[in-house]
Amino acid sequence: RHILSPCLIKLEKLDLSGNHLAVAPPEVANLVNLQELNLDNNAIVALPEEIGSMKKLKVLSLRNNQLRVTSTNFSDKNPQPLPRSLFADTDLIDLNLHGNQMTNTQLNQFEGFQDFLDRRQKVKSKTMTNLDVCGLD
Repeated sequence: RHILSPCLIKLEKLDLSGNHLAVAPPEVANLVNLQELNLDNNAIVALPEEIGSMKKLKVLSLRNNQLRVTSTNFSDKNPQPLPRSLFADTDLIDLNLHGNQMTNTQLNQFEGFQDFLDRRQKVKSKTMTNLDVCGLD
């Protein structure tokens, strides 16, 4: 059963928090005008590569999910839980990962993460000294 209808194409904000989701619905990638996506308090372990087709996505919250990194030697058998396309192909500037089992050091090793940091630095105030990265330690 499709939970996200194509007629929602103009949708800019979507809150799917607290829905016991194990995966982010791949259909969410069809919401090409989505700017904010809240997936807090679910059981998500990874996001699909299709998330990168959401070019206008600026805010993504994944607090208190099951994202974890056991090794940063990413491969087909150990893919990074947040795909490169999320960082490289969207307008993402705010990402909240608080309450997941990964560290800021691990996140910095994700392919494409530097693109996110560069974009974020350009958008955030130049006077801002604490660029708290995604709510991770």
